[in-house]
Amino acid sequence: MNATVTAIANSGMISILFIVIATFLSVAMGWLVKVGKLPLREMMAFGDRQWQFLRIWVKVALGIGAIVPLILLIILWNEPNIRQFLLVYLVVLIIQLASETSLSRLLVPSVVVPIGTLYTIYRIWQLWEGLQIADYHQPWLGLLWLVLLFWIANIIMLLFMAIPSLMPKIASGNLS
Repeated sequence: MNATVTAIANSGMISILFIVIATFLSVAMGWLVKVGKLPLREMMAFGDRQWQFLRIWVKVALGIGAIVPLILLIILWNEPNIRQFLLVYLVVLIIQLASETSLSRLLVPSVVVPIGTLYTIYRIWQLWEGLQIADYHQPWLGLLWLVLLFWIANIIMLLFMAIPSLMPKIASGNLS
């Protein structure tokens, strides 16, 4: 067990600092898009197949990203370092969902993309550190790796599908 690993991404203070910064950046971006100062779309420009994919993706995210860690928390409750890591992970996840829900209603729906991107990057860091803090028994180690691999796939989806959907349409011959 490496106690210094626990003190970074999975500490309460670092998580609070991250949440404050992520919320500030998300509010700023959403407001700038809403008032027309940031030339991004207010709504993700997805086709029907992309929306179908996203509906399935959100269900997979709920299962792998939330339910699996919750089950691991229950199973590994007697392990203090793992319990702290999973509790911080789940609290940050809940705050992300609350931020996405409230800010997309108050500002613009597309604000969920930068929120999701920031939180996914942080979550990957959290999970990597969480893998380092204790000796996990199989199948718990495998499940934790599954969660990490899902969030890596999520950042790839955000980078190649969600973020490009926010880019403004460029008229032919006009780059402005």
